[in-house]
Amino acid sequence: MSKDGLFSRIARAIAGDAAPPQPPVPPAPAVAPVIVDYEDDRIPEGAKEKVRRILACLKEVEELMARESVEGFTRVDVQQMREQHLPKLVKSYIDIPPAHRSEIFRKTGKSASYVLEDSLEQMQSKIDDIMRNLAQHDLDAFADNTRFIKERYTNTNPFD
Repeated sequence: MSKDGLFSRIARAIAGDAAPPQPPVPPAPAVAPVIVDYEDDRIPEGAKEKVRRILACLKEVEELMARESVEGFTRVDVQQMREQHLPKLVKSYIDIPPAHRSEIFRKTGKSASYVLEDSLEQMQSKIDDIMRNLAQHDLDAFADNTRFIKERYTNTNPFD
């Protein structure tokens, strides 16, 4: 049996040294931000408008989340959309040489600009869902408060 056999592990466990020390885990490398000029002339105007709306909605969502307790995965989704997914999507479109954009059409039956705008609409739909969920929380809180006020301040005494 090896030096680190069953009896050795049991003896270490009894002595309080259950496992040999593990080397520290290095931190995950930071993801470099993708820098994109969303007003680049290569981006179709319709896509630029969608990007502007997405960015405005993300800002609004972040402001709403700052005043509410929101699940961590929603915060991560919003951050990833703003910092990674949106810029990567737009940059990947910009990086396609114009002469090769027709290959997208041959593969998908849709133009590259259509695919870009469709992807932006999918992102907007997700943002709209997040905004709707945040608004529902506010609506529920308002309904609870009005119900409380009605119960608290409605005169229910028949002799008054």
